[in-house]
Amino acid sequence: MTVLLQVQRRLIDLLGVSGPETAMSAGAAVSVPQYFADLRAMIAMIFRSWPVAREYASTPCLAVTLDAEYESRAAQAGPLFNTPGKKKTSKPYTAPPTGRLATGAALDVATKLLDAHDPGDARSRLAPLVQRLREVDLALSTWLRRPSWISVSLRQAVMDLPIGRRGAA
Repeated sequence: MTVLLQVQRRLIDLLGVSGPETAMSAGAAVSVPQYFADLRAMIAMIFRSWPVAREYASTPCLAVTLDAEYESRAAQAGPLFNTPGKKKTSKPYTAPPTGRLATGAALDVATKLLDAHDPGDARSRLAPLVQRLREVDLALSTWLRRPSWISVSLRQAVMDLPIGRRGAA
């Protein structure tokens, strides 16, 4: 799949010895390590708010792959709702995919969502995901705002969105 090769090439270029020191994430330049932390956070957002991000999948095959991955994660999370104490229902959604195709599909969507031209564009792209996340998983929504876990630009894009609004920020 050409799409996945392009995503792979882009990520390999960022990791190369002569690669850039920064990458664009949510409308601002961030360090490459921070960009990879943002990718991880985006993958959690994608799976927990699925199918909201489905439109960002590059091909129908990748969308179907993510549909199946989401269903698997939802099935893992279901029994956790009935456990005593801390539910930990976010865990199945925050784990990275283990399959190659699901990993590539998730990275495809995550890179598209992070590849915003400016902070306003980032907020517009992320608003539907953030709204869904707030509806279904407040704990994960809070986790994503922790200062050390995501870049300032991604945190601002997530935090600047008013509660209860979908679409444009």
